[in-house]
Amino acid sequence: MRTVRRVVTAFVLPLAVACAAFLGLGRETRRQPPARPAAAPDERGLDAGGRTPAEKVAIALALESLAKEKEAPALRAAEDADAAANDARADLQDLYVEYHPYFLRGDLDGDGCLDFAQAFVEKGRGSAWFHVAVFFGRDGGGFGAPVWVERAVSLANGDLSMERTLLVVTPDLGVEETRRWRFDRTTRTFVDADKAAPLNSGSDDGVDPDEAPRVRI
Repeated sequence: MRTVRRVVTAFVLPLAVACAAFLGLGRETRRQPPARPAAAPDERGLDAGGRTPAEKVAIALALESLAKEKEAPALRAAEDADAAANDARADLQDLYVEYHPYFLRGDLDGDGCLDFAQAFVEKGRGSAWFHVAVFFGRDGGGFGAPVWVERAVSLANGDLSMERTLLVVTPDLGVEETRRWRFDRTTRTFVDADKAAPLNSGSDDGVDPDEAPRVRI
């Protein structure tokens, strides 16, 4: 009898304690999964919409100025989430990786300074209406006041893009219909590129503007 007790004390009890500790540790591990590492901050200072701090300041100043105008629509900067999902947009996201449908950069007036285009959403409306503006870069840094390209347009299924120095507004990515805008230095406005300057059949540059690639910078 004493031998049995010794065996229980020496082997069985330690084994039972070890099993209990192991099972308890497993439950604790399942209750507290390892935390995911935090995403590294963007070293370029870009926000979720791809905008730099200087670009965000220009947008904020434009909205502040617009809010002081009587009968001006209440706007906010359009974000990626304002875009409706569709197959064409998914393809563009795969192509560009950093794809922002309502924001892009480029030299739209040919002065060598980087400009940016931004779409805005009109607040307080049953359906989303978009307003499109371009902010021209300055030689000494910063951006000028917005130059409005289109107002109150449907853009939930579309996006903005560039062809060389033309701003292209695509209302619906599933429909082959775009509006291309060229900046006129004389009037300081955007004009319809296809109406203002029809394609010259005698051009020998070998590139049809209608087939120019989409550009996102």
